[in-house]
Amino acid sequence: LGFFFAGGSTPLQYGSPAPSSSRDAAGSRSSLVADSSRNAPGRSRADLNSEVRHHRNIALEDPEHMNATQSPASSQQEGPRIFVWGTRICVTDVQLSFSRFIKEYVNMALEEDELIIDESGKQSAAAEADEPYYMQRLHEIFNTEEPYLNVNLQHIKAFDETLYRQIICYPADIIPYLDFIANEIFNESYPHSELQSQIQIRPFNADRTKNMRCLNPEDIDQLITINGMVIRISGLIPEMRQAFFECAICKNTNEVEVDRGHIEEPTICQNCNSNHCFMLIHNRSAFMDRQVIKLQESPDDMPAGETPCTVSLYAHGNLVDSVQPGDRVTVTGIYRVVPLRVNPRKRLVKTVYRTYIDVLHYRKIDAHRLKQQDLASKLPPQRVAQIKALAAKPDIYERLAHAIAPSIYEHQDIKKGILCQLFGGSKKTSADSSHGHWRSELNILLCGDPGTSKSQLLQYIHHLVPRGQYTSGQGSSAVGLTAYITRDPETKHFVLQTGALVLSDNGVCCIDEFDKMNESTRSVLHEVMVRHNYK
Repeated sequence: LGFFFAGGSTPLQYGSPAPSSSRDAAGSRSSLVADSSRNAPGRSRADLNSEVRHHRNIALEDPEHMNATQSPASSQQEGPRIFVWGTRICVTDVQLSFSRFIKEYVNMALEEDELIIDESGKQSAAAEADEPYYMQRLHEIFNTEEPYLNVNLQHIKAFDETLYRQIICYPADIIPYLDFIANEIFNESYPHSELQSQIQIRPFNADRTKNMRCLNPEDIDQLITINGMVIRISGLIPEMRQAFFECAICKNTNEVEVDRGHIEEPTICQNCNSNHCFMLIHNRSAFMDRQVIKLQESPDDMPAGETPCTVSLYAHGNLVDSVQPGDRVTVTGIYRVVPLRVNPRKRLVKTVYRTYIDVLHYRKIDAHRLKQQDLASKLPPQRVAQIKALAAKPDIYERLAHAIAPSIYEHQDIKKGILCQLFGGSKKTSADSSHGHWRSELNILLCGDPGTSKSQLLQYIHHLVPRGQYTSGQGSSAVGLTAYITRDPETKHFVLQTGALVLSDNGVCCIDEFDKMNESTRSVLHEVMVRHNYK
């Protein structure tokens, strides 16, 4: 944590004109529907929040139903064709396309977060360029025993654009069948593997990266990708996924799946034919962790003079505690709405809906920058060679200093000081207890005449550093810089709202108008500047 001082619309645009929805391109509405037990996935995922449907099989023998949207490979298959309810999306075609994608797609260019983990636990590039990339990902799951398969949607779009549009427009209907295919291929490749749970597909990197202010009703129940900064996270909330009921008379048991947050309590016992005799046994029910995260609009996307927009995120399973306040992330999830009730005990609802996002994937922006761990093993060899070649140049100090705020002329000494702050040093601890330790980061106090680009330098560092925070000393309070207690409107619990100092952990906190800060607020910074912690 470094310090840099200097002295001196609504998120939903309802009713706005919008182009025709892209759902028609993915699959037009139809009354043909079918689903079968052999194609259906296992237990419903909490992050998809898909409803339990009544399955039917329909054999389409009438040639009028054989339209151009059906692929030749699927039309030659025996048995009934399976469709998603209300669409012309054939489940069999989706499964065949995704199966070919897993077995045939070869990725030639890997990003840093797409490297394969080998048997030794180190990240490396693909072993063979002609080997299917996602088959290597399944081998990585076999080694790490983490049943989550991250799928880059740009890979699917390059392989089969129709499948890509179907996933974007109908994620809650399509992704469970993709999970089924991924588990089927994994079990065929590794029959002796014993995973604790089923493999789940986590799509990311969609084209529809939208600003938080541009979310509108046409995005409801579709897969979206947004950028922002995490400002608040809640504690772990146990969410029931399977309820266990026991008859109070004959002790007969019954397990009920939770459907969209509701439990259908059994009324009649099949054993003793008694009415309303079941009791819920909590310690034998199945629960899953859930967390409510508040995501704020990124400063880069915020219009000048506007208040930042926020949106609530719901994370489930191992996505809980994956991000911390201050992280800048790219979130891929399903845009949801839920009606507001006039009274929680009544069924009457308002016409206004509350929005949130069911998170399917996190992707941290510059996740490995300004960290204390050794990151040499996480960089590809080409990047390491490029850094070494740049470090060997004799004028590297001047090159980097000129690269900081190039739009501001001169001030080379100030830029070199900022450069030293960004790079930091080595944390040292003396063996002699009387000397203590030497911190690795330095603090900068920048003083000067008006109009000497002090605030512009602060703004540049704020946008450059991934966990940088910018605030003004005029009007700042001690609790605004550190933390304060507020009531969460979602859970109705008291939560700790973090301030600028906490959000800039492992980053730089830029405070403008430092001389106009009162003495009580300035005293909060003493311990933070010396020890880089606050109690």
